[in-house]
Amino acid sequence: MDLTVQEPVTLSEFLSPLQLHPLLLEGCLDPAAVSSIAPYERALFIKIPLQLHWETRSPFFLAIICLPQAILTVHESAIPLLERMAMEFSGPVRFRAAVPAAILYQLLDHVIDEDMVFALEARRAIDALEEAMDQEEDADQSDDILMLKRRVSHLAATFEDQRYCVTALQTVDSEALDLSEFREYFRDSLAHLEYAVRSLGRQQAHLAELHQHYLLTLQDKTNSRLKLLTIISTVFLPLMLVAGIYGMNFQHMPELQWSYGYPLVVAVMAALAGCLLWMFYRRGWFK
Repeated sequence: MDLTVQEPVTLSEFLSPLQLHPLLLEGCLDPAAVSSIAPYERALFIKIPLQLHWETRSPFFLAIICLPQAILTVHESAIPLLERMAMEFSGPVRFRAAVPAAILYQLLDHVIDEDMVFALEARRAIDALEEAMDQEEDADQSDDILMLKRRVSHLAATFEDQRYCVTALQTVDSEALDLSEFREYFRDSLAHLEYAVRSLGRQQAHLAELHQHYLLTLQDKTNSRLKLLTIISTVFLPLMLVAGIYGMNFQHMPELQWSYGYPLVVAVMAALAGCLLWMFYRRGWFK
């Protein structure tokens, strides 16, 4: 049974006939949600994070109450995954066995399948970013890189919490839920989830390399601009010295009365600039 509950009173009234432990209700409504598995006398409580959309960055938790004869899912807003599962199993598809453990396995298996979709989406986004960086070298990609890093980090955190829950199910001992016949299936789901975690780890490393490459490229561009400014400053420094000398207001300056003084000074300044430019070119400063 799937419950979309936003009011604590409503959930409490619904669960009160089941005579469940009070901590179970608190776990369903805890605003500071964390992943957890807690076996109680009448139920097994699981709280697991979900990734609803690729753009989602805030945590969303699904509470699962496993009873001897039923599975209850409690959440605050609609979950498309649960709606698709309900439509899928209302048709010709059936569980291998009509027991709560089979329903729990199918639920977690669908969650992990969704994880694989998000992991592939992250990889496609990173590949597209890398291609854009190669084609548009002058474009500012810092915001895109940081946005992807945040999304992939959130995905990785979600997958790690899910792995904790699925791993704990391998050893949990609960009177309300017998998982002995399905441990092999849960191990298979755990293997798929670990593959998704490793895939995200590789993508995080790839993103770090892209970020480092972007920073190095940005640093090279800055160094090139500084080098150009250095060349310009070095070329104009002696010219400014000559201009400063002949700009002094002394009365007796012999060159001021010479008819060839101006062309000679201009020629000397041009020769100085040309020599400096030739020297910089020979030393490879323009490469």
